Amino acid sequence: MSPNTLLLLYAFLAVLALIVLIAVFKLHPFVALVVVSLGLGAAAGMPLSTAVKAFQDGVGGVLGFVAVVVALGTMLGKMMAESGGAARIATTLIALFGERRVHWAIMVVAFLVGIPVFFQVGFMLLIPLVFTIARRSGLSLVKIGIPLVAGLSVVHGMVPPHPAAMLAVQAYRADIGRTIAYAILVGLPTAALAGPIFATWITPRIQLPTHNPMATQLSGDTSREMPSFGLTLFTVLLPVILMLAASVADVALDTTSAIRAAIDFVGSPIVALLVALLFSFWSLGYRQHFTRGQILKFANDCLGPTATILLVIGAGGGFNRVLLESGVGKAVADLALGSHASPLVLAWTVAALIRVATGSATVAMTTSAGIVAPIAAAIPGSNAELLVLATGAGSLVLSHVNDAGFWLIKEFFNMTVPQTLKTWTVAETIIGIAGLGFTLLLSLVAGCAPREPELSAQGWIDVTATLDPARTPIYEGDAPMRFDFLKNMKQGDKLTLSAYSLGAHSGTHIDAPMHFIANGAPIDEVALEPLIGAARVIAIPDSVQAIDAAELTKHDWRGARRVLFRTRSSLRSWMDSAFHKDFAYIAPDAAQLLADAGVVLVGVDYISAEQFGAAAPRTHQILLGRGIPIVEGLDLRPVQAGDYDLIVLPLKVKGHEGAPARAIVRKR
Repeated sequence: MSPNTLLLLYAFLAVLALIVLIAVFKLHPFVALVVVSLGLGAAAGMPLSTAVKAFQDGVGGVLGFVAVVVALGTMLGKMMAESGGAARIATTLIALFGERRVHWAIMVVAFLVGIPVFFQVGFMLLIPLVFTIARRSGLSLVKIGIPLVAGLSVVHGMVPPHPAAMLAVQAYRADIGRTIAYAILVGLPTAALAGPIFATWITPRIQLPTHNPMATQLSGDTSREMPSFGLTLFTVLLPVILMLAASVADVALDTTSAIRAAIDFVGSPIVALLVALLFSFWSLGYRQHFTRGQILKFANDCLGPTATILLVIGAGGGFNRVLLESGVGKAVADLALGSHASPLVLAWTVAALIRVATGSATVAMTTSAGIVAPIAAAIPGSNAELLVLATGAGSLVLSHVNDAGFWLIKEFFNMTVPQTLKTWTVAETIIGIAGLGFTLLLSLVAGCAPREPELSAQGWIDVTATLDPARTPIYEGDAPMRFDFLKNMKQGDKLTLSAYSLGAHSGTHIDAPMHFIANGAPIDEVALEPLIGAARVIAIPDSVQAIDAAELTKHDWRGARRVLFRTRSSLRSWMDSAFHKDFAYIAPDAAQLLADAGVVLVGVDYISAEQFGAAAPRTHQILLGRGIPIVEGLDLRPVQAGDYDLIVLPLKVKGHEGAPARAIVRKR
């Protein structure tokens, strides 16, 4: 059995273990994820300390962003609930749609109200309204309730800045404004199919008990005067407006524009939600005559229930990191690349399998996005925004008895388990399948069309060091550089003709495996695949000389297929000066991390990646031994840290260990 097959088997067993622990042994999902993550790491051959560290890094990496989003969104939802803002949106839209189309109004209400809050929170905000409408109109709770949960569920999985959807946006590095626009195009018809249309068909087939205890407790009117519809709607949509504005600014304004920088700051997810929350303290708080003490109490009360949600999200991130560092992510990527499967279908399938296995849409989105993101990065033409939607749709499919939402719907609607399977489970499955279908349709327009009309030099930055015998540094002991004119028109000759003498490792160049590996491939046999594609520039502080594993883990390099290090050499312009021995280098333990993570190319901004005077060339041996070419001598002064497209092509010199190269990058 090949190593990749073994890793895939371990991953399958890990997911199976999650099912058993959660569904059979009733173990809390957080605990189950911790146990399975560490067990997978150990089974895959990771040192136990490394498995623990990977899990910790995964939890911290996810919660560092999501915890803030969840907290701000939950407080915003609480302000809407306590002020009557959610009820105002609902009653206004219901009056607009009319009683015959009240189920359509409920779907739209859920779509709007659900944007800043988790599914369970939005459900609790709106279920009293559903009970009240059902009592007043005499309509079945199924006909009104299914559109409610359909609208909330679609938003939960697909529409940023909802916290769950933001997980996938972060993993795929998607543009949030485009994702919101696409999510609305896909989400509304999906919610319509699974909500009002399906509810109209299923209602005559479901007979509910006449008495509903939860309806008795929660239905009724509030005596507090509700805020205005316009102000409430503006408050809930404010973060969406700010994030869309940032996306428009990125397209319309130059990268050096101060206005664009300001809009990008305000339109970043955390700042946008913060602005909306602060505004809600006035629009839904002080204007509704709440005191500062009451608003503080609302904020405190709503944060407690998010603890379990955050722990599960964090553990899902830890599981995802262990999957990646154990090599499972690369094994899945290799399998997917070999099968030529559509990344959209792959993302949906992986998310659906994890959803069915664990019962958690959030865990499904977190884990599947982490697995599929490296695959998508390696497939030309992948659309990150559509991948968010496909992952979200897959994470919602086939909710059953291992999903907390299943039991929430069952109890509040007073249904039996078979009735819940016929209504809620079918509605969720319709969302998953229809969401994928509409996403694939949208991909015919948005996914296949290139973002630039044609290939041109626009945006490309030359990061090749200029070869100049007077200035280019020569590694100690390497061949000297000499350029001569054999003929020169400036001296009266009929043409200009030059002769160059230099070492294979002069200036910007590529080391092939043959450089330090017996029987390694020469430079003319290095494949194009690692030399062309997405790359991430990592900024290393001037004070750091040894880029070791500890330093590497401080930076966001996971998931990148090609990694370029911008170090003190760029900051000090050393590629234009005499040879320096104290250049920054990649330590062997960091080289091992890069190789194990599936990186296909490593680049540095000085003429060697190895420590000067090292007793053995371990960094080269580790990387080149894995077939990973090393680009040395890059001039990264014109670029900053971030994601780029990279093209670096060496001279095709037959049978030798390296050659000078030309390298260009373009901001992604």
